[in-house]
Amino acid sequence: MEQVSIIGAGIVGMCTALTLQRRGVTVRVIDEREPGTGTSFGNAGLVSIDSCIPISMPGMLRNVPKWLADEKGPLSVRRQYALAAAPWLLRWIRSGASEARVSPLAAALRALHKDSIESYRALLGAEQFAQSINVSGQLHVWETLAKSPGDRLADRLREENGVTVRELTGDAIFELVPGMNRAVKRAQHYEHNGFVANPYQLVKRLFGLFIDNGGEFVRQKVNGVNPLPSRAGYRIITACSDLSARELVVCSGAWSKRLLQGIDVHVPLETERGYHVAFDPSALDLRLPILHKGRGFGITPMIDNLRVAGFVEIAGLDAEPDMSREAALIAQAKRLFPQLDVARKQRFWLGFRPSLPDSLPVLGEVPGMPGLYLGFGHGHTGITGAPQSAEILANFVTHAPQPFDVSPYRIDRFRRA
Repeated sequence: MEQVSIIGAGIVGMCTALTLQRRGVTVRVIDEREPGTGTSFGNAGLVSIDSCIPISMPGMLRNVPKWLADEKGPLSVRRQYALAAAPWLLRWIRSGASEARVSPLAAALRALHKDSIESYRALLGAEQFAQSINVSGQLHVWETLAKSPGDRLADRLREENGVTVRELTGDAIFELVPGMNRAVKRAQHYEHNGFVANPYQLVKRLFGLFIDNGGEFVRQKVNGVNPLPSRAGYRIITACSDLSARELVVCSGAWSKRLLQGIDVHVPLETERGYHVAFDPSALDLRLPILHKGRGFGITPMIDNLRVAGFVEIAGLDAEPDMSREAALIAQAKRLFPQLDVARKQRFWLGFRPSLPDSLPVLGEVPGMPGLYLGFGHGHTGITGAPQSAEILANFVTHAPQPFDVSPYRIDRFRRA
């Protein structure tokens, strides 16, 4: 097989590159940034193999006005971007309009996520896996004992997909996580989930293995992609080069939509902007990630920082950061853990989640464009979904059988919706 080119050196691109290499394929990766310095750098670092609930769920619409009215709430839409975002937001709401709609999405998410930890172990090897991923479990918390209809539906979907959860209330919560605010009334302990010691270092380790295996990295911005004459591949115009590839995989995350518009490939991709505030690890003694489900943020104890991440801001790729989100995240974290030493803050960060309305990525070959494959749109679960997405993409490229039905991730599904 001729060389395969991959645009994008984030977690999905690097997992795909390494997976293809191990099948004997020569691979070139192209990115204007150092590997792992985009969205993969600053995410919450969660490896959530039990994550199978789409973001949009029945009944969610009634909560949207409340979220938008709360300046510290989990969702905001920039006023000047609202018109541009409206078609995506309507598709997002419609994707979760009924149980009949979300049930197959949950099954597809479960299939993509459930083997992630073992897949990373196979990609990294035992030693680097032990340095990269901590399988300590995760705790999801609420400040109310009552479950909403959406919560109960989520419980049913998890049960249908073989996800086991330990329900906790009262002292059992605080025995697991001492020092947490007693406003927390109930929790779910996902004992088989984990987190990454440092997402940037994870991508760098994958990149190191890729280079050691003879991989080529071109650090250039891709300005455009065009089909070559007679469908003989694709021309890749970078800042300094004019490259070509018979087989091309686009793993450019939130920037994929812009890149593909020039060749008339349209995918309803939107940018969910997310923020984090990082503290020195000594700011709080925490053993496992905590996700506050009512307030839309989480805290992850990484090896070199304690990361408070959250919020969904719909504002596109070009708007300036909302600096008020820094204080909001700090306030939320301090409320949940009063002993947090906020004086040990390290940095504030903004990143861009590539999100599709139904919470599933696009994975596969573009109809009518042989040799062009897409792998992006993982939203909040890129770290978790990357290894299996890489297997699916590698199967398409090498014409190998898929391990399960991959039609839910098809590229043209939105035309048929």
